[in-house]
Amino acid sequence: MSWYCDACGSEVVNETKFCGSCGNPRVAQYADKPSFPGIQPSPNPGATPIPGYQVQYVQVAGPKTNGHAITSLVLSLLGLCGIGSILAIIFGNMAKKEIAAQGGGGLGLAKAGVIIGWIGVGVIAIYIAVLISTMILQSRIDSCINSAC
Repeated sequence: MSWYCDACGSEVVNETKFCGSCGNPRVAQYADKPSFPGIQPSPNPGATPIPGYQVQYVQVAGPKTNGHAITSLVLSLLGLCGIGSILAIIFGNMAKKEIAAQGGGGLGLAKAGVIIGWIGVGVIAIYIAVLISTMILQSRIDSCINSAC
């Protein structure tokens, strides 16, 4: 079944969500095209409908948010400097691949989880580097004190 645009009255294929003629979103659907010559359907869906025609309003649900994307963001925030950062990167990349293949929402959550996860890994790497350099410096200071440099 096709539908007719509320704004311009042109016929549009049922699967599309926007009118190909004027670009307006699908808000109302008439059972058949109004047969009043010179009268276009009302561009305002809240206005009084044309007598004899029933208006059917369609509510479109947004895409479901990917679970791996949510997990990635939560792990990156909870385990900023631990194993959670590494798991956040893994789950975030899995979510991005699933969203690209199957569609759905949560791409921003997945990207945020990956970015925060890499920041956490960077913080861990800097901490380990500082710890190792401090240990090396301390051993050199101890050896210098013991051998009377």
